Amino acid sequence: MIKGIFFDAADVFYRRPQRTDEYVANLLQANGFTTELASDALDQRQALRGQANRGNVSHTTYWDRHLLLHGVTNPNQRETLVNQIVDYSNHVITIPGGREAMAGLKQRGFILGIVTDTMYPLEWKMRWLIQVGVAEFVDVVACSTVLGVHKPDPVIYLDAINQAKLTPTVSAFVGHDKCELEGACKAGLATVAVNYDADAKADYYAQSLIDLLNVPIFQTAST
Repeated sequence: MIKGIFFDAADVFYRRPQRTDEYVANLLQANGFTTELASDALDQRQALRGQANRGNVSHTTYWDRHLLLHGVTNPNQRETLVNQIVDYSNHVITIPGGREAMAGLKQRGFILGIVTDTMYPLEWKMRWLIQVGVAEFVDVVACSTVLGVHKPDPVIYLDAINQAKLTPTVSAFVGHDKCELEGACKAGLATVAVNYDADAKADYYAQSLIDLLNVPIFQTAST
């Protein structure tokens, strides 16, 4: 029986008009820069993203170096573009049903948590969760920049579970992405996919956030 349910945040409870990486690619193209990178530059960008998610470099440093890899050599132009990217990232759109689902699960007695990768300050993440109406239901938060690890490392899932004083066998993770769901599975959690990518694999699938209330393992919290 499940006692605790832990959620990804972005693309589960909120989204942006387009993924930030897509927005940045369009921004580069609109300013005359390439969106294509050689394999070594792609590796550098991926490594840099990992550093940002672990809190080793700031979000502004990440985007500055990201733009430099794409040939934006003028520092003043990079600063302008970074400000545009950060402003875009700060505007989130509510995915319907999150508040109702969280309220229903809380009423059933579940401990609820967030397991999130982000390059941005945790305070921003919590502000977005407040904006979309789910923060008040959250009991624990495991954040990559705070812990210095990111999904799919089992450590980040286990941190949330430990905060809740639970074990993996009575815990479930709700996510949308193949990688994060695989990480949760390796950490010993049951997995539920929602708003999921085509290649996502999980123990259960919800067709919407409100449909989480119909997932068999979420009917009653074990005591």
